[in-house]
Amino acid sequence: MNNSKKYWINAFVIALLISAVSCVSADLEEDMTVVDRGVSSEEISGMMGLMEEVDLMIMSTLQQDLSQQRLLPLINEMTCPGTVISRDDKKGEIRLDFGSGCISDGGLEKQGSLTVKYTANFLSKGSLLEIIFEDFSVDGYKLQGTKNIENLGYDAKERKLKFSSSIKDFKIVDRKAQTFTINQNYFRELELSPEKDGFRIYLKGSGSLEAENYSITTFEIVQPLKYVQECIESGSFNPIEGSLQISSKADKTTILNFESSGCGSI
Repeated sequence: MNNSKKYWINAFVIALLISAVSCVSADLEEDMTVVDRGVSSEEISGMMGLMEEVDLMIMSTLQQDLSQQRLLPLINEMTCPGTVISRDDKKGEIRLDFGSGCISDGGLEKQGSLTVKYTANFLSKGSLLEIIFEDFSVDGYKLQGTKNIENLGYDAKERKLKFSSSIKDFKIVDRKAQTFTINQNYFRELELSPEKDGFRIYLKGSGSLEAENYSITTFEIVQPLKYVQECIESGSFNPIEGSLQISSKADKTTILNFESSGCGSI
């Protein structure tokens, strides 16, 4: 009788242990499944385009008072109702305050403020920009951190303005409250067309994105990404040409190709 009792007790304990191990294994598998995925190509492309729009907004604002040296068609932030732009040339600072929110002519909603610190005239080779994002958001994405831009010079013959940009541990919070940490180094050429079809931006470089429950995802521009004025002004973040290589531990390396005759989705 005692042996029988011991047998059932031991069997019960073993069953509990097996059940516990199964649950732990299932949880681990579930966690690994969640972590074992890279950031999607759509999210990477969208965030890259978003930063391009912000950069162009900054450069346009910087040359507001440079009527004799203006190179870029202005994206006038004053078309976003309630926007306050304050400039202090002694400190070398410009502050853009969009208040509690406004919608620009291009249909983008902007909210909060950011500060731009600059050295010399931004159109001068070697000038530096430091962009500090405070409580700022665009199109529902919150941007937090600092970005640095350097003017590499203007090629008058080719009508191209060249500059580099970098960000480190920059935060982008999407519409679902997911926080992404992004690092990137870019080289950019802004081509000014003599025709009426507007400017063109050619982007090169690489970077990485990481977030909770995602594998670290790296991206590299294989063929320069081309952005055009008419698409940017209409609120489209997608390049119309170029290719992007995306890699992560979770996914095989993929190539994202852009080819479009309009400003729609990929």
